[in-house]
This record gives sequence, structure tokens and C-alpha cells, in this order.
Amino acid sequence: MSADSGHLRRRSSTGLSELSRVEALVLSRSSVAQSLALPLPRPLPYQRLTLPDTMQQYYRARAAEYDLFYQAPERLSELTLLQAWLIERTRGLNILEVAAGTGYWTEIAAPFARAVTATDLNAETLEIAATRRLGQHVSLRTADAYSLPHSTTIFDVGMAHLWWSHVKRQKRKSFLSHFASRLRPAATLLMIDQFYVDGFTSPISREDRWGNQYTIRKLKDGRTYEIIKNFPRPGEPEETFNEICTNISVLRLKHFWALSAQVRD
Repeated sequence: MSADSGHLRRRSSTGLSELSRVEALVLSRSSVAQSLALPLPRPLPYQRLTLPDTMQQYYRARAAEYDLFYQAPERLSELTLLQAWLIERTRGLNILEVAAGTGYWTEIAAPFARAVTATDLNAETLEIAATRRLGQHVSLRTADAYSLPHSTTIFDVGMAHLWWSHVKRQKRKSFLSHFASRLRPAATLLMIDQFYVDGFTSPISREDRWGNQYTIRKLKDGRTYEIIKNFPRPGEPEETFNEICTNISVLRLKHFWALSAQVRD
């Protein structure tokens, strides 16, 4: 292991040692956080826009500036907790990751996992992921989250972070079933995503007839995109995953939520 990897291990281990204290604090105020985060925003008046609306186009264009999301001071304490949460649930296991993007979460799990296969539709984001200290046991592959290739690897864990909010509500069941089909029986599903926080999260521009929410994103070069960004309704993660999962546990913070569940045999 390199000196840099050792540094990451020490940093992450520190996060684990603090997990019980921090998690206790978070859980003690969970009702407060839930009341702050769960109410959904009212969509802005609908305006028909001649903008690209595909996630692939947006994240390809955003690749170089995507990691700025993780540098916002308001998110840092929660991200520290979520890193420890993820390490605890991936240690020593084979992981299949979809929508890995620039590899932020891949790098957190990599020093502790047995192996990681991280996939994303965009080569541009995976090129950035390849510059991280991931190790020889991590492979990066371009793949569509809705059409994942078969693998001879037996995956213990499937994870997708900051992806669930981009899945259309009418496609959630088929995506989960497909994702689970690439994992071993009784595998673990892990997902981290966002809550809407008024005044901090990008406002919702409109809703469609399925209840999908959209938001307008502007890049530094001025390009503008409208993308799907669904925020959970109260109790929705548990309800949605219940069809194919058991042992569903959801950690609710202010900016983020994290779900752990076991795929039904």
C-alpha cells in the first residue's frame, strides 16, 4: 500500500472511530433533520425550454467541475459521517458500483473492499476517476446502469450514490430489479442521495405527469441543462425498496440520506 493510501486508511479509520458518537448525535436530532429536509419544494411555474435534458450530456459536460459539489462547507460534516457509514458496509466485500461518476465514493470504499467494479455511462467522468488512488483491485468500466453487462465476479454489494434521484419514478422498479440481478442472492444494496434543503438545493423547475421533478443546472462556461432531480417524499425510500429488499435501514441527515438494504432471495 502506498503512503497516500495509508493516509486515506488512517483518515477513514478515524471517521469510523467517531461513527458511534456522531451517529448518536445525528439520530438524536433525526426528527428535527427530517422536518427540515423532507417537505418537498413547490415547482416553479413551468416554462418550456429548448435545453438538453439527458443526464449523459449534462454529466459529460460537468465532469471537470463535478467534485466541487463535495467541497461545499455545509456538506462536509455529513460527508465525513457518510464515508464512515460506507466503509463499515463495504469492508472486505466485492462491490459493483453504478453511476460512479468521478469516483468520489469509489475512492472511499476502495482501500477497504476486496474488489470494486465501478461503472458509468460517461468515459469523461471515469477518466477523472482513473486519476484517483484506487488500487489494482478496482476496475473502471463504461456501462449503462439500465443495461449492465453480466460478470463472472460474484458481487456482495451493489452501490449507487447520488444516482437514485436521477432515476425516473416510472423506471425505479425495473432499475432495481435489473441491478439486483447482477448481484449474488441476499446481497446488500447501498445508496446515498440528497434531500431538498430550501435556499441551498437548486430549485425545482417543473414536475411531469409521473411526478418526476426537474431542475435547471448551469455550468461555469454558461451551458444550461434541465435534468431530473427527484427528492424523496416522507417514507418513500422504504416503500420503494420494500418490493425487492428486506432489512431496509435509512439514515436521514439534513442534506443527505443513506439507505442499506438486503436483496430478497
